[in-house]
Amino acid sequence: MLLGPYDRPVPEAPAEHAVPIVGLGAGTHVKSVLEALRSSGRYEPAALVDDDPALAGTDVLGVPVVAPDALERLRADGVAHAFAGVGGVGDNSARERVFERLLEAGFELPPILHASAVVSPRARIGRGVHVLAGTIVNASAEVGDDVILNTGAIVEHDCRIGAHAHLGPGVRLAGMVTVGERAHVGIGAVAIEGIEIGSGALVAAGAVVVRDVPEGARVAGVPARELHQGS
Repeated sequence: MLLGPYDRPVPEAPAEHAVPIVGLGAGTHVKSVLEALRSSGRYEPAALVDDDPALAGTDVLGVPVVAPDALERLRADGVAHAFAGVGGVGDNSARERVFERLLEAGFELPPILHASAVVSPRARIGRGVHVLAGTIVNASAEVGDDVILNTGAIVEHDCRIGAHAHLGPGVRLAGMVTVGERAHVGIGAVAIEGIEIGSGALVAAGAVVVRDVPEGARVAGVPARELHQGS
């Protein structure tokens, strides 16, 4: 798993020294990210760039939404930090494209940690990760680039989460669980110790995963079973 340079949670800074940061995407997920940013005071959201021109001139929680051509201008004006402002339910490809677009534009993508999250100093957190309110990440866990750890998720010791994966609110991963790149684990799902969830897999909300999930598979239920086309 490729990890970014942020091997420890970013220390908080006083609000008066907050660093400007821009978001790419102004969908509903961005509200949770803005709350996380404001909770720590380290970063100050300067603007949200969105490809939908109809959104220009609006705002999300008081942060102005601007047209797509503003992204290069903000970078040229010295805004060095950015975040992906899109989520993804079952398909994380859009967020991955946003993440890559920001890297290509020359932005740094720091991890964003809500002040109420508990992240072990012995966990490794990649670039652009969203660790939202009430989430717990325990010792020796490794979280790849552009992962969303949504509200109240628990990532126990020695788990490995691949790049661009999304753990929904209230997901609970026991120790030594592996989640592949671009996988989506739905709200309230549980995985027992040592389980492997393959790349691109989808675990439905509320599922209890007691056996490995193949790459690209869709599973649901208690215990979780693979869903086949037409199910």
